[in-house]
Amino acid sequence: MAKKKHDSEPHEEHADETWLIPYSDLLTLLLALFIVLFASSTLDKKKMSAMENAFAAAFNYLPADQLNGTIGEFLDEAEGLNLGEGVSLGSDSQGVVIEISSLSMFDAGSSLIKPKLTPALWKIADLLKQNRYKRFRIVVEGHTDDVEAADSGFPSKWELSSNRAAAIVREFISVGIDAERLQVVGMADIAPKYPNYNVHGEPIPANQQKNRRVMIHIEP
Repeated sequence: MAKKKHDSEPHEEHADETWLIPYSDLLTLLLALFIVLFASSTLDKKKMSAMENAFAAAFNYLPADQLNGTIGEFLDEAEGLNLGEGVSLGSDSQGVVIEISSLSMFDAGSSLIKPKLTPALWKIADLLKQNRYKRFRIVVEGHTDDVEAADSGFPSKWELSSNRAAAIVREFISVGIDAERLQVVGMADIAPKYPNYNVHGEPIPANQQKNRRVMIHIEP
């Protein structure tokens, strides 16, 4: 009489893998040990930098510190440029903000940059052209007050603010900044930094003057 076949083949025994748990614990402890040893060791930064520069020269690439400048580093360097009167530096959530008073840079109703301000723009441009900052975008905003200028040659404050921002962008391009990094924004009088009028509806000339400005946003 034929033997009855089993419905399925018997399963092979599973290998005992409980050894993996202490093995993984051992690896974790070794990793922690190496981290502690590395953290407690002292590295000669000058030697490391020299080695990196030597490799950079040999293989024709830029060291990391020349490629990955931070916004904080840019701000520190910009503060040492001595940009002159009418130019202030700050920061916001997007990056560095360079504010230039329109009174210092332009005549009333004009978008022609005053010659005395061009050296400050060149200093900013030279810094932005450094390899470590070449990934940064540059957004130039023009702002006006809400006072109608009788001698303005522009149809509205939109054109005036845009042309002032564009004048700075053209200056940057003329000294070697890639046009693809630049953006022009005309804000007219819609974003005053200070109130143009007091609670009685009377104009505040000092605030109106401060609202006439150009903002250069440096963004990573």
